[in-house]
Amino acid sequence: MSPKIAADIYPLDGRNLALVTRDEIIESISVAPEIRWCEGAASLARVTSSAIVKWGRHIHLSEARSMQYVAEHTKIHLTTVIDAWEAEDATEDDEFNTCYILMEYINGKVLIDIWNELDEIARRGIQSQIHEYICQLQNLDLKTPGPIGGGISEGALFTGYGAGPFESLNDLEEWYNGRLLVCHDYGHATHLPPGVFSGKFSKLVMCHLDLNERNILLDEEGEIWLIDWGLAGAYPPWFEKAQLAWGASGGWRMGLLGLIGEEAYQDEVDQLLAIGFALTTGGYAQPRARPVKDIVGPVALQ
Repeated sequence: MSPKIAADIYPLDGRNLALVTRDEIIESISVAPEIRWCEGAASLARVTSSAIVKWGRHIHLSEARSMQYVAEHTKIHLTTVIDAWEAEDATEDDEFNTCYILMEYINGKVLIDIWNELDEIARRGIQSQIHEYICQLQNLDLKTPGPIGGGISEGALFTGYGAGPFESLNDLEEWYNGRLLVCHDYGHATHLPPGVFSGKFSKLVMCHLDLNERNILLDEEGEIWLIDWGLAGAYPPWFEKAQLAWGASGGWRMGLLGLIGEEAYQDEVDQLLAIGFALTTGGYAQPRARPVKDIVGPVALQ
């Protein structure tokens, strides 16, 4: 699906954005052309010919922080963040503030729109480039799990309700061990012993966690851009593979998984996918009370 643009008059065109106030930017959104890269995607307002605003109560400042961190530490093509802020407008009905991310606009085609038109060589080339981006992200050593700067972890690996904030690796391990216990309570993943995730979270790297075709742009020069960093954060290196493997069937994901390698972190990925019940249908459930030995497992007690 090509980006849907309601009009082509940009309300702040010709203005120096460094001199435009945040209030003016917010006011311009209602009259700016709206862009949606695909169905269900976040709204983007094109306030100038070269800048867009991503905004909403479901948008978080951690996305801008992730983009800025990755831009500073890698050679990945991603849009430049110009400004980002939250409005203090939470209400009883809407508990979250509205977040605004002003960023560079990239004129390109979304991969999902052109994938079927590409030959095998072109497809492999794009997959290889994204795999190289994954390698760059996995070279970044981070200390605190979760979104950059803190916040709730979101996405399929954290239930539909989100999880955290996590203050330490131990917090992250305990949460996943708790999800395993929920599975056991309902007769799922019984082949995994309690505490199986203990010690599996020894390293944190940068993960995008939404590497699907709608988040990849090809610009007019053929450069590949990685967009939508809303789920990104510091997680174990095998989380990227697990996210790709979650329901993978199409050529895009299978090709990336092939480049990552079948043996890479496969045990960890299999264990994480095995607790899928507690991340989906049982996402709201909490583990029942049980003895400590049945919570942490025999390995953790040694």
